[in-house]
Amino acid sequence: MTSHLDPRQTLRRQLRQARRSLSPDQQQCAAQELLSCLKQQCHHLHTNNIKRIALYLSNDGEISPHLLCEYFWQQNIQTYLPVLQGKQLTFARYSADTVWQENIYGINEPITESYLSGEELDIVFLPLVGFDSNGGRLGMGGGFYDRTFANKRTDEAPSLIGLAHDCQQVKSLPIEGWDVPLQAIITPTQVIQV
Repeated sequence: MTSHLDPRQTLRRQLRQARRSLSPDQQQCAAQELLSCLKQQCHHLHTNNIKRIALYLSNDGEISPHLLCEYFWQQNIQTYLPVLQGKQLTFARYSADTVWQENIYGINEPITESYLSGEELDIVFLPLVGFDSNGGRLGMGGGFYDRTFANKRTDEAPSLIGLAHDCQQVKSLPIEGWDVPLQAIITPTQVIQV
Protein backbone atom coordinates (compact mmCIF):
# COMPACT_ATOMS: atom_id res chain seq x y z
CA MET A 1 0.00 0.00 0.00
CA THR A 2 1.45 3.38 -0.93
CA SER A 3 1.34 6.34 1.39
CA HIS A 4 -0.87 9.30 0.50
CA LEU A 5 1.50 11.56 2.43
CA ASP A 6 4.18 13.51 0.64
CA PRO A 7 7.76 12.31 1.25
CA ARG A 8 8.42 15.06 3.81
CA GLN A 9 5.35 14.07 5.85
CA THR A 10 6.31 10.40 5.80
CA LEU A 11 9.88 11.20 6.83
CA ARG A 12 8.65 13.61 9.50
CA ARG A 13 6.46 10.89 11.02
CA GLN A 14 9.33 8.34 11.06
CA LEU A 15 11.86 10.72 12.58
CA ARG A 16 9.45 11.97 15.24
CA GLN A 17 8.84 8.37 16.25
CA ALA A 18 12.60 7.71 16.41
CA ARG A 19 13.23 10.60 18.81
CA ARG A 20 10.13 9.81 20.91
CA SER A 21 11.37 6.24 21.36
CA LEU A 22 14.46 7.43 23.28
CA SER A 23 14.23 6.62 27.00
CA PRO A 24 14.41 9.35 29.67
CA ASP A 25 17.98 8.22 30.45
CA GLN A 26 18.94 8.44 26.76
CA GLN A 27 17.36 11.91 26.57
CA GLN A 28 19.30 13.12 29.63
CA CYS A 29 22.54 11.65 28.32
CA ALA A 30 21.96 13.30 24.94
CA ALA A 31 21.40 16.70 26.63
CA GLN A 32 24.67 16.33 28.54
CA GLU A 33 26.58 15.28 25.41
CA LEU A 34 25.02 18.17 23.48
CA LEU A 35 26.41 20.64 26.03
CA SER A 36 29.85 18.97 25.90
CA CYS A 37 29.87 19.08 22.11
CA LEU A 38 28.87 22.75 22.08
CA LYS A 39 31.53 23.71 24.63
CA GLN A 40 34.30 21.78 22.83
CA GLN A 41 33.55 22.66 19.22
CA CYS A 42 31.75 25.99 19.19
CA HIS A 43 34.44 28.32 20.46
CA HIS A 44 32.79 31.37 18.90
CA LEU A 45 30.01 31.07 21.51
CA HIS A 46 32.48 31.95 24.26
CA THR A 47 33.05 35.49 23.05
CA ASN A 48 31.77 38.56 24.83
CA ASN A 49 29.74 39.81 21.85
CA ILE A 50 27.06 37.11 22.34
CA LYS A 51 24.40 38.74 24.53
CA ARG A 52 21.02 37.25 23.54
CA ILE A 53 20.28 33.65 22.67
CA ALA A 54 16.95 31.97 21.95
CA LEU A 55 16.29 28.36 22.87
CA TYR A 56 13.10 26.30 23.09
CA LEU A 57 11.34 24.06 25.59
CA SER A 58 11.66 20.49 24.37
CA ASN A 59 8.52 18.71 23.26
CA ASP A 60 7.66 15.53 21.37
CA GLY A 61 11.06 13.89 21.97
CA GLU A 62 13.13 16.89 20.86
CA ILE A 63 16.63 17.08 22.31
CA SER A 64 16.47 19.25 25.40
CA PRO A 65 18.53 22.45 25.50
CA HIS A 66 17.96 22.89 29.27
CA LEU A 67 21.64 22.34 30.11
CA LEU A 68 22.65 24.81 27.38
CA CYS A 69 20.31 27.32 28.98
CA GLU A 70 21.90 26.85 32.41
CA TYR A 71 25.34 27.21 30.85
CA PHE A 72 24.35 30.46 29.10
CA TRP A 73 22.90 31.82 32.35
CA GLN A 74 26.27 31.11 34.01
CA GLN A 75 27.93 33.10 31.20
CA ASN A 76 25.52 36.03 31.83
CA ILE A 77 23.96 35.56 28.40
CA GLN A 78 20.27 36.47 28.23
CA THR A 79 18.06 33.63 27.06
CA TYR A 80 14.75 33.88 25.23
CA LEU A 81 12.02 31.48 24.20
CA PRO A 82 9.78 31.60 21.13
CA VAL A 83 6.23 32.86 21.51
CA LEU A 84 3.59 32.36 18.83
CA GLN A 85 2.34 35.65 17.36
CA GLY A 86 -0.10 34.66 14.65
CA LYS A 87 1.90 32.63 12.14
CA GLN A 88 5.31 33.94 13.22
CA LEU A 89 7.45 33.95 16.34
CA THR A 90 8.57 36.65 18.69
CA PHE A 91 10.87 35.99 21.62
CA ALA A 92 10.35 36.51 25.35
CA ARG A 93 12.99 36.65 28.07
CA TYR A 94 13.44 33.42 30.01
CA SER A 95 14.71 33.44 33.59
CA ALA A 96 14.28 31.50 36.82
CA ASP A 97 11.18 33.55 37.72
CA THR A 98 9.41 33.37 34.34
CA VAL A 99 5.60 33.24 34.45
CA TRP A 100 4.02 30.84 31.95
CA GLN A 101 1.01 30.39 29.72
CA GLU A 102 0.23 27.55 27.30
CA ASN A 103 0.04 28.21 23.58
CA ILE A 104 -2.42 26.49 21.23
CA TYR A 105 -0.07 23.47 20.98
CA GLY A 106 0.08 23.01 24.75
CA ILE A 107 3.66 24.32 24.97
CA ASN A 108 4.56 26.77 27.73
CA GLU A 109 5.49 30.30 26.69
CA PRO A 110 6.74 33.14 28.89
CA ILE A 111 4.26 35.89 29.71
CA THR A 112 5.82 39.30 29.22
CA GLU A 113 4.98 42.80 28.08
CA SER A 114 8.19 43.09 26.09
CA TYR A 115 9.04 40.86 23.12
CA LEU A 116 12.06 40.83 20.83
CA SER A 117 12.01 40.17 17.12
CA GLY A 118 14.32 37.51 15.75
CA GLU A 119 16.66 40.15 14.34
CA GLU A 120 17.40 41.40 17.86
CA LEU A 121 18.97 38.06 18.86
CA ASP A 122 22.54 36.89 18.31
CA ILE A 123 21.79 33.15 18.02
CA VAL A 124 18.59 31.13 17.71
CA PHE A 125 18.85 27.45 18.63
CA LEU A 126 15.90 25.70 17.05
CA PRO A 127 14.56 22.17 17.17
CA LEU A 128 14.64 19.88 14.15
CA VAL A 129 12.67 16.85 13.10
CA GLY A 130 15.34 15.82 10.60
CA PHE A 131 18.59 17.04 9.08
CA ASP A 132 21.27 16.01 6.61
CA SER A 133 25.03 16.60 6.38
CA ASN A 134 24.47 19.50 3.95
CA GLY A 135 22.59 21.45 6.60
CA GLY A 136 19.15 20.59 5.27
CA ARG A 137 16.47 20.98 7.93
CA LEU A 138 13.06 19.38 8.34
CA GLY A 139 10.87 21.07 10.93
CA MET A 140 7.50 20.12 12.40
CA GLY A 141 5.67 21.48 9.38
CA GLY A 142 4.09 24.59 10.87
CA GLY A 143 6.56 26.93 9.17
CA PHE A 144 6.91 29.26 12.17
CA TYR A 145 10.71 29.56 12.03
CA ASP A 146 10.66 29.73 8.22
CA ARG A 147 8.17 32.61 8.21
CA THR A 148 9.91 34.41 11.07
CA PHE A 149 13.29 34.36 9.31
CA ALA A 150 12.10 34.37 5.69
CA ASN A 151 13.86 37.66 4.87
CA LYS A 152 17.07 36.94 6.78
CA ARG A 153 20.31 36.85 4.83
CA THR A 154 22.75 34.15 5.95
CA ASP A 155 25.45 36.71 6.83
CA GLU A 156 23.29 38.70 9.25
CA ALA A 157 22.13 38.07 12.80
CA PRO A 158 20.89 35.92 14.24
CA SER A 159 22.82 32.74 13.53
CA LEU A 160 20.32 29.91 13.15
CA ILE A 161 21.60 26.69 14.70
CA GLY A 162 19.60 23.48 14.71
CA LEU A 163 19.71 21.03 17.62
CA ALA A 164 18.87 17.37 17.17
CA HIS A 165 19.50 13.80 18.24
CA ASP A 166 21.88 11.82 16.04
CA CYS A 167 19.02 9.43 15.15
CA GLN A 168 17.37 12.31 13.27
CA GLN A 169 20.06 12.49 10.59
CA VAL A 170 19.18 11.24 7.12
CA LYS A 171 21.27 10.92 3.96
CA SER A 172 19.45 13.68 2.07
CA LEU A 173 16.41 15.86 2.69
CA PRO A 174 14.03 17.23 0.10
CA ILE A 175 14.43 20.99 0.48
CA GLU A 176 11.72 23.49 -0.46
CA GLY A 177 12.19 27.10 -1.51
CA TRP A 178 10.70 28.41 1.75
CA ASP A 179 13.09 26.43 3.98
CA VAL A 180 15.31 28.90 5.81
CA PRO A 181 18.96 27.75 5.77
CA LEU A 182 20.85 27.10 8.98
CA GLN A 183 24.39 28.18 9.80
CA ALA A 184 25.07 24.98 11.79
CA ILE A 185 23.53 21.85 13.29
CA ILE A 186 24.67 20.45 16.63
CA THR A 187 24.00 16.94 17.88
CA PRO A 188 25.48 15.07 20.86
CA THR A 189 28.36 13.87 18.65
CA GLN A 190 28.91 16.41 15.90
CA VAL A 191 28.77 20.00 14.70
CA ILE A 192 27.87 20.46 11.05
CA GLN A 193 28.94 23.88 9.79
CA VAL A 194 26.90 24.93 6.80
